[in-house]
Amino acid sequence: MHGPVPAFPPHRPPARSTVILLRVVFVAVAVLSLGFLAWAALLRAALVQRKPLGWWLFGADLALLTGTIVWSGGYPETDWHTDVAVAVILLQMAGAVAYYLVADLRAARTAGQMYGPPAGQLPGYGFAYAAGPAGYPAGGRPPGRRRTPTARPGPRSRNTPRRPSRTGHRAAPPPSTRTP
Repeated sequence: MHGPVPAFPPHRPPARSTVILLRVVFVAVAVLSLGFLAWAALLRAALVQRKPLGWWLFGADLALLTGTIVWSGGYPETDWHTDVAVAVILLQMAGAVAYYLVADLRAARTAGQMYGPPAGQLPGYGFAYAAGPAGYPAGGRPPGRRRTPTARPGPRSRNTPRRPSRTGHRAAPPPSTRTP
């Protein structure tokens, strides 16, 4: 009743076949809709990446698609405005698909590094202790080695005032290192 709380199971990334199937589906949706549903791939990329850039690109893609459709809607099919709108939508589709694939491949490559316990740590509570040299813990130092000195303040000049000690008296001056 008052014991330790059981740990959550470690996050397991989806199977490789599932990730590949999702890539194929989102690219196919974008290409087969001739770019009109390319925003779906960018939405998935933004959700997978969880970075502001993904969300900005998703919003810019929706704005570009909406603006292109509205802009070309008032012209006949044979007008050059419509040709430019179709070219913009196809370029937007190609860019969205390329960005989605790059973002998804990067997320899949780094997903294994983000999840799971760090090396040397068991799942659950605390850290695992690895045996170090000659019975010392892994974080200890081997016998015979000196600890590297930490950075200490350099010597004071004669004009630098000294801090008073806790008793309110001035501390004794340091011994002189000069030889006559």
